[in-house]
Amino acid sequence: MSTDPADRAQAAPDQEGPARVLRVAFVPGAMPEKWFGRYRERTGQGLTSFSADDPVLEVLAGRADMALARDPREDDSLHRIRLYDEAPGIAAEKEHVLALLKDGEVVDRADLDGETVLLDAFAAADPGEVREMLQVVATGAGVVLAPRPLLRALNARGVVHREVAPAPGAEPTTLWLTWPKDGDDELTQELAGIVRGRREGSRRSALAEDETPKKKLSAREKTLAKQARRQAENGGGGRSGKSGAKRGGRPGGPGNKKKGGAGKSKRRR
Repeated sequence: MSTDPADRAQAAPDQEGPARVLRVAFVPGAMPEKWFGRYRERTGQGLTSFSADDPVLEVLAGRADMALARDPREDDSLHRIRLYDEAPGIAAEKEHVLALLKDGEVVDRADLDGETVLLDAFAAADPGEVREMLQVVATGAGVVLAPRPLLRALNARGVVHREVAPAPGAEPTTLWLTWPKDGDDELTQELAGIVRGRREGSRRSALAEDETPKKKLSAREKTLAKQARRQAENGGGGRSGKSGAKRGGRPGGPGNKKKGGAGKSKRRR
């Protein structure tokens, strides 16, 4: 064997070791392949993914680096990024009248009167529980309410699913990207930037901003908060010219309506 340092350097393999492969667990119904493809293109690194009913548990157990989860538990040790809201759905046996609706049609809440709701999983969509209950739905015993993407992913035999109008005041289920703060590095930040829509080559902060789920307000709390904002805008009810103009107008007139839609989250059907 040659003792020349130059010969040894030429013959030695790469000492940097294998490239790290990012592991991502995702909840059934999530469709992350677009993001994963961009990650592979930008980084040239590997990414392995797998479906899990509780992807956050996979992260906490060390079996995954990041998780795509529905309404994840609040944990100060985790980063969280809100991705999008999901459309609510209803599942019924294939001979149900709902099967007559086209896939793009939305079931009205009034049409559910008289239906036996076996499970309402909008607030806490446990994929395992929904999966088991869909077997009962196939017998014609009743219907299940759950996120539409989850029903589509489970694709139970003998069951049809359609989008349903949300219940008044109900909050939609939301998909989040979450990962441990102590596991933060260039690769996790790259995927975090991709899901946020950051362009390749753009600058980013060292750490992603945490987006903690906001406390859900009741209808009364929302009304009181709106009234407080209006009083603040009117100077606490003072006699300014602006306030007087508002008192002279019609409270319910078109001029007082705010255009909606700009601040709504994206919804996946």
